[in-house]
Amino acid sequence: MKNDFDDDYSTESMDNISIDNYFPVELTSEADKKIKRLKKIADSIEKKTSKKPTIKLSKKYRIDYQSELNPGQLSAVTTIDGPVLVIAGAGSGKTRTIVYRLAYFIENNIPPSQILLLTFTRKAAGEMLTRAGILLNKECQQIQGGTFHSFANYILRKHSRILGILPNFSVIDAADSADAIDLVRHSLKFEKKSRAFPRKSRLQTIISKAKNCNLKISKIVDKYFSGLGEFIEDIEIIAGEYAKYKKANNVLDFDDLMDVLRDSLKSNALFREKVQEACPYIMCDEFQDTNVVQKEIVDLIAGKYKNLMVVGDDAQSIYSFRGANFENILLFPETYPDCKVVKIEQNYRSSQGLLNFTNSVIDNAVIGYKKKLFSEDTSQVKPLFRQFYDQESEAEFIVDKVLELRENNIPLNEIAVLYRATYHGNYIQAELLKRNIPYVVYGGIRFVERRHVKDIISYLRIILNPLDAVAWNRILKLVPGIGSVTARNIIYQIKSNKGKIDFNDYSSKKFFPELHKLSKALSLSGSKNASIPEKIEILKKYYTPILRNLESDYDIRILDIDLLHELATKYNDLAQFLTDFALDPPSNRFQQQTRPLIASIDKIDESEEKPLILSTVHSAKGLEWHTVFIPHLLDGLLPSEKSMENIEELEEERRLFYVASTRAKRGLYLTMPSYVSSWDSFFTLPSRFLAEIEKTNYEVLK
Repeated sequence: MKNDFDDDYSTESMDNISIDNYFPVELTSEADKKIKRLKKIADSIEKKTSKKPTIKLSKKYRIDYQSELNPGQLSAVTTIDGPVLVIAGAGSGKTRTIVYRLAYFIENNIPPSQILLLTFTRKAAGEMLTRAGILLNKECQQIQGGTFHSFANYILRKHSRILGILPNFSVIDAADSADAIDLVRHSLKFEKKSRAFPRKSRLQTIISKAKNCNLKISKIVDKYFSGLGEFIEDIEIIAGEYAKYKKANNVLDFDDLMDVLRDSLKSNALFREKVQEACPYIMCDEFQDTNVVQKEIVDLIAGKYKNLMVVGDDAQSIYSFRGANFENILLFPETYPDCKVVKIEQNYRSSQGLLNFTNSVIDNAVIGYKKKLFSEDTSQVKPLFRQFYDQESEAEFIVDKVLELRENNIPLNEIAVLYRATYHGNYIQAELLKRNIPYVVYGGIRFVERRHVKDIISYLRIILNPLDAVAWNRILKLVPGIGSVTARNIIYQIKSNKGKIDFNDYSSKKFFPELHKLSKALSLSGSKNASIPEKIEILKKYYTPILRNLESDYDIRILDIDLLHELATKYNDLAQFLTDFALDPPSNRFQQQTRPLIASIDKIDESEEKPLILSTVHSAKGLEWHTVFIPHLLDGLLPSEKSMENIEELEEERRLFYVASTRAKRGLYLTMPSYVSSWDSFFTLPSRFLAEIEKTNYEVLK
């Protein structure tokens, strides 16, 4: 999109800019109808939340809930029975509310084992259970808590007999899923076609998105990948064969965990009854991030008792690219007409001056529940906006301010630069490197994605499930002399032998001695008497010579395997270790390096200064910093040019800007170069989200 604007644009023009300067986004009749429907529901919520009765607890508790919670939090915490929708604004103490509600349940003699807490990270669930236990001075580990995927993994294995599935299924992540799809694609000979066929990662994204959105592949391609229209039929064939491949190899990917659980709850009455009886009280965190299938799972489990509380903030729904359905939280009152609705609007993160700005950002949303965040910190310090001639000048300003903040005793790790797309930080990274300022980039190669880590995990997966063809394909091709065809033949033989490992048919081959070493390593590490750390130690001894031949920095990479060994010491069950590793891999602390180093940041000298954070907005959700910089605020960059043709996508971009702005506790800098050009576009206008806001809510620096 090209913006026609004065080439001599300067900061003074922000005083005159208005939304009239921007091309409007077309509103289709279908979108208009949907928006009106959602607005009607949102308006009805206002009526439900307008009356806020004073809550007086009828008995004494160990915890003084009334003095430790604000009125909104108290209302949510003390409602035990029936469906409850909690709309918790950014920084409003959502986690605190869930923690105190868990404690309140237990204080009201509800057995912890009857409570199900669904979250989007295992870390979040663990933190909530730990905090509830500290409050009550007792263990809360009997509470069923975890991610949707970890819960599905647990419940499917537990009831595998009822469901007619093998309990030792392997769980594969997105990268392994793409590899499996690639194997299927090659077996179908699609790579022989004259056309440039979509790569494995693109195929995996399309197939996964179709399942997450509960749509046909043709619909997904038409909506999100229109340039691949000619491949729809081929992709559908690959998806079908991929499903057969997983079933034959006793493998489930992330999407299968959700689909199998949902389908089993629907079709198997005995299974559904057992799960409902085991989970009569349910809490679901970050409900705005659930997809269609996850919502169905929650509704099916809650179907009998309806003691369901969902917590979330529609204004922070930014993951539609993962299949998250923004409408789930908006339509909750339609699914549960008698639900209680609680708004929590008191903010404990930001000063009021910043909240005035962020409130005005989201006030302009055409879809969503209206909320007005307020803070007891009445400081009226406003966000600061400044425009620069070019990207270099913008980067220099940001780094100057970072150093200024550091001189004022604000630690570097309390400062973040948040951007819409990774390349928006390129000039800033260059400037930081020039001045030797330590920084980390959230994103990049994760610990779990490093080749040597995935290799060791593949060996372990074979020990658990000898039919895991994806893992076999990976490790067989590490053996010198074995390529794709031979690997495929060996895997077929293993499957024919029902998982028995016997390589004697290849005794005449040059690669047999190495194959024999592999067999011996798997046999030793597969011993039932070997603990998981001992299994890793055996595999490390076998794998180190292989890694030495593959990578010149093998000695550094070995440190990651040592770290894997350390993580394994907390586990007694191999299936649990591998599942946790796949579903909720080690946190960002294993990837926080300025450059893609291999060793863990934990190895860095503790005396070194903790680094500045650079991150995409998507990776920053749930985090907070003293000061936040949001660069490249040009229309076409934020909001993204790709969102300009669809009102719903544009609204998600607004929510993205809102999430970025609400990460700041005390300082917020909004910057932009006067232009950014790409091969087909030239962007000069400030973000329309700024143009919509009253100028009194931010200050323009000259």
